[in-house]
Amino acid sequence: MINLIYESKEPLLSPALPSSRFDLLQDDKTDRILAAIDVGTNSIHMAVARIQPSIPAFTIIAREKATVRLGDRDKVTGRLTPEAMGRALEALKRCKEIAKSLHAEDIVAVATSAVRESPNGHAFLHEIEQETGLIVDLISGPEEARRIYLGVLSGVEFNSQPHVIIDIGGGSTELVLGDGREPRTLSSTKIGAVRLTSEMVSTDPISNSEFNYLQAYVRGMLERSVDELRAQLQPGGATAHGRYFRHHRNIGYPPCPRKARRSAYPFKWLSV
Repeated sequence: MINLIYESKEPLLSPALPSSRFDLLQDDKTDRILAAIDVGTNSIHMAVARIQPSIPAFTIIAREKATVRLGDRDKVTGRLTPEAMGRALEALKRCKEIAKSLHAEDIVAVATSAVRESPNGHAFLHEIEQETGLIVDLISGPEEARRIYLGVLSGVEFNSQPHVIIDIGGGSTELVLGDGREPRTLSSTKIGAVRLTSEMVSTDPISNSEFNYLQAYVRGMLERSVDELRAQLQPGGATAHGRYFRHHRNIGYPPCPRKARRSAYPFKWLSV
């Protein structure tokens, strides 16, 4: 999510920051430094930005990323494992140190799919607060999609034309249709790369039978979201933007190399 953001424009939608924080930025025209942390299923990302309200714009001045794989949950209970939580806590401590060294005055942190679906997710957020002092907001799938849309808007000119945005995460995939104003559709589906690799892939490299099953499963899971999206479009009237592809008019992926290893995330080659 954070990787899509590199420059801001005047806000077109309600801000991703909580309203009280955003109001402070709007009222104060002096430059500010803020940090944003995304606690994802596969990794933890942080971006530190210099906010220039007078323009308005922002510039990323630092990034940090740690692969913690919170999505590798206990296969029986679905709980976050002590090992994954330990990796995440160390990464968050490091992020906080970096943010403080850059004089960030506030840190906005969110958690997504892995924490959202785990029986001990809320307990883990409490542990984060106790261990690091960071307050991490647990956001819903549609809210995650909305924030992805805001991030893309900050770096892509839509020119009032409909665009399809696809974000393939570790635990979920978000589809958004928008034209630079309020999003027309927002959806979040439980078909992330880490989730599918862990739950459905046992061969390495992936076998033809597992690949075909996985492809059919993804198509079925996305059918409702894609139908909702297509219902909002005129034929040929959208451009797709995704983390792994840019393909005009159709939602699709490049052909899958049959020798692809599990570590290469086979999901990114699946056709919708």
